Amino acid sequence: MSKACNVLFSDHLATREAGKVLTAAVDPGPSITQIVRYELPQRAKQRQGMSAAQLERQAKTLGYRTPQQAAGQLSHLVRQLGEGPGEQVSGGLYLGIAATPGQPGPLITEAIPWRTPEQAVKVWEASVRLLRPFATDGVF
Repeated sequence: MSKACNVLFSDHLATREAGKVLTAAVDPGPSITQIVRYELPQRAKQRQGMSAAQLERQAKTLGYRTPQQAAGQLSHLVRQLGEGPGEQVSGGLYLGIAATPGQPGPLITEAIPWRTPEQAVKVWEASVRLLRPFATDGVF
């Protein structure tokens, strides 16, 4: 659900700002990170003692990306944006599971049932309610 909310937030920001900012939801695909520390603390402890080469080898064996490869997806997308117009669109969703490590995922153009403007507004409004107490005056 958190990933869907990220996509919906990006969608609404793209609509709300209408060309003033470029926003995109970028999923780097399956990555080996320390998030396993919550469900697999022994695996996380094992990874803490591994070298970068060992982590990369493990990721490749499991068909995952290293955090550096996952970050490379975003870096590659940003570089493409700096080179001028491309297929990047504000509010775009780029799905990394369908790309090789270090490359941005393809732009998803197919309809997704939960990805509606109405749902995007709901996520935006919930975010505003949650963040308002921490914002300076006039931000929202």
